[in-house]
Amino acid sequence: MRRALVAAAVLAIALQWVNTRVAILRMNQVTEHPVVLTTYDVFHDMAPGLAHGRLGQVDLIALRRHAVLNNPWAPYERLPPEAEHQWVDFYTLDIGYSFIVEAARLAFPSLPDNHLRSLALQLLADVALLFFVYFLFSQWHLALGLLAPYLYASNGVFVNLVSFAYYYYWDIPLTFIVLGSLLLAYRRPDRAALWLVLTGAALGFGVWLRASWWPLALFFFVLAGVTHELRRKLVFAVAVFAVIATPQVIRASRARGHLALSTRSVWHVALVGLGYYPNPYGLERNDGVIFKLTKDKYGVEFRLEDYGVHDQAARQEFFSIWNKDRGFVIRSFLGRLGESLRGHTVTSVLSFLFMSNGFYRILCVLGLAAMIVRGGDRRLLGIAAAGAFVIYVVLTCCFYFVGLAYENVSEVALFVTFMGGLESVLHMVSRFTTRRVAVA
Repeated sequence: MRRALVAAAVLAIALQWVNTRVAILRMNQVTEHPVVLTTYDVFHDMAPGLAHGRLGQVDLIALRRHAVLNNPWAPYERLPPEAEHQWVDFYTLDIGYSFIVEAARLAFPSLPDNHLRSLALQLLADVALLFFVYFLFSQWHLALGLLAPYLYASNGVFVNLVSFAYYYYWDIPLTFIVLGSLLLAYRRPDRAALWLVLTGAALGFGVWLRASWWPLALFFFVLAGVTHELRRKLVFAVAVFAVIATPQVIRASRARGHLALSTRSVWHVALVGLGYYPNPYGLERNDGVIFKLTKDKYGVEFRLEDYGVHDQAARQEFFSIWNKDRGFVIRSFLGRLGESLRGHTVTSVLSFLFMSNGFYRILCVLGLAAMIVRGGDRRLLGIAAAGAFVIYVVLTCCFYFVGLAYENVSEVALFVTFMGGLESVLHMVSRFTTRRVAVA
C-alpha cells in the first residue's frame, strides 16, 4: 500500500509538471511571435565569444545582422573570423547569463541555434529541481517530500518564469540550492563543509548573474557564521565564493575606474520605477521613455553595450526629482513596497490558483512562526528564507518593484515557509494520531 501511494504521488507530480509546462509553452512559445526578451539576443550573441576568450563581449555587427532579420526563430549566424567584427565590452547588465546560454548551446546542438536551446536547458533544470525539492523536504517527512514537488509544479510564478528564456528563471534554482544547502549542512554535520561549499559556489555564480546577490550573499554568510553548528566549517565556502566572485569585481572595477561590484545600471531602473505611478515628471514604466528623457534633457545618446553615461544622467534626474518632490519619491517607494509584499503589483501572478496572494502570504507568515517555534534546522531555514525575502523585496523596491520578472528569490522564500507550515501541521496530526492510538 505504501509503495502504491508513493507511485501514485510520483505519477501525479509528473502529470502536473507536464500539464502546466506544456500549457504555458503553447501560450508563450508555440506561436509566430514567441516571448523572447530584447536583451536575450545580446546574451546569445555574447555566448560563443567565451570559447575565444571574449568574456562579456558582444559583436555589434553580428547583433545588427540578426536584428535585421526580424525573426525570433532565426538561428544566430556566426560570422567567420575573417569577416568584419565590432567586438565591444558589454556593461549594461551582469554577464552571468551568457555562461548559461553557452552551456545550453553546447548541450543541445540538435536544436536550432536560437532561444530554444536556452529554453531547453531551463526545462531540464526545472525537472532536476523537482528532484531536489523532493530530496530537501523529504528530510522532514516523506509525505511532505512528495507534496513539495507537486506544489512546485503548480506554482504560477515558477510556471511562468520557466516558459521564456532569460536569467529571471535562474534565480529560482540558485535560491533553492542556497537555502537547501544550509539546511542539509545543519542536518548532516559530517558533510556540512561540502554543503556549505555548494552554498558558496551558488552565491559566487549569483553575483555574476545579478548584483542583488551581493547583499544576499552577505546575509547568508553572516547567518551561517552565527550558527554554532556551521561556523567552524564556513571558511572553505567563503574561499570558494571569493574565487568565483573576485573576477566579477575586477572586471566591474576596471570598467568604472573605482571599486565596483557590478556595472549594471541602477538609476535608469530607478526612474522606470518612479514611473510606476502617475506623475508630473514625464516618467513612465517604459525604458524607451527614460532613454528619450535623458537624451532630450541631458543630450545623452543611447549605447546598447553600456548605459554608464546614461545612468549618470538618470541619477541626476532622480535626485532632481528627490530635491523637488521628496514626498512623491517616498510615497512611490512605500506604495511599490506594499504592493510587492502583498503580491498585488501590475505584473504579479497568483502563486496558486486555489488561493489569493494575500491569503498565501498570511499562511507563509504562520509557517515561519511555526518553524521558529519548532527550532533546530527548521528555525535556521525559516530565518534564512525570511531574511532573503525581506532583503530582496526591500532592495528591489528601492529601484523598481517585485512583479513577475522579479518574483524568483522572494517566491522561493515564500514557498519554503509555506512548506514549513505544512510540515508543522503534519507534525501535529502525527502527534494527535499517536496519542489516540496509545489511549485506545
